[in-house]
Amino acid sequence: MQSEKVVIVVGGDQTDVAALVHRYSASHRLVGADRGALTLAGLLADFDAAIGDFDSVTPAEMEEIKKKSRICRVLPAQKDETDTEAAIAYAIETFNPEEIILLGAFGGRLDHLMSNLWLAFHPLLQGMAGKISLMDRHNSLRFYMPGSYVLEKEADKKYLSFIGMTPIKKLTLTGVAYPLHGKDYDYPIALVSNEFEENGMRFSFESGLLAVIQSTDKRK
Repeated sequence: MQSEKVVIVVGGDQTDVAALVHRYSASHRLVGADRGALTLAGLLADFDAAIGDFDSVTPAEMEEIKKKSRICRVLPAQKDETDTEAAIAYAIETFNPEEIILLGAFGGRLDHLMSNLWLAFHPLLQGMAGKISLMDRHNSLRFYMPGSYVLEKEADKKYLSFIGMTPIKKLTLTGVAYPLHGKDYDYPIALVSNEFEENGMRFSFESGLLAVIQSTDKRK
């Protein structure tokens, strides 16, 4: 099966979603999870799939989602997986993705945000190190399993942070303002507000799960 790139719009803060959807609409498959599907229906003439229980949309909104989505899967309200997890499972099954970008994953309800962050531990995403990201206009977050990586600076981002989701062993950072050389952390730790020295940097670690965030300050 050919690998494709996928954007999944979920039901968090939709403030920055429109601009990012239009940025990726020509290059990525588009899937809406629950109210994220309503956002896509309001932005596009059609999109690939809508997945969710849709308990937060009106009947008129549901008709609009069905009209705009090529595939619409309505899930039971009482289920073991979240709508986001179901949308990711659909994307993996259907598109064999080389990249998954979640939009609308930040903001909104705090429990939804934590659920989205804990996707890093989900069995669905094993083997997708560095291929799944949570993004809005000011932040991009990717999860990494142990290994060595080269990271390019995003042109519109200033800060670079490394968040240990677990204890981390032998973390090395080079090409940044605050380098590290084989540092161990026995508990999850947030190493924030580092910066690229040039347009790229390298990092590596031997065990644990790492979230890497590029970000910039919000301006009014």
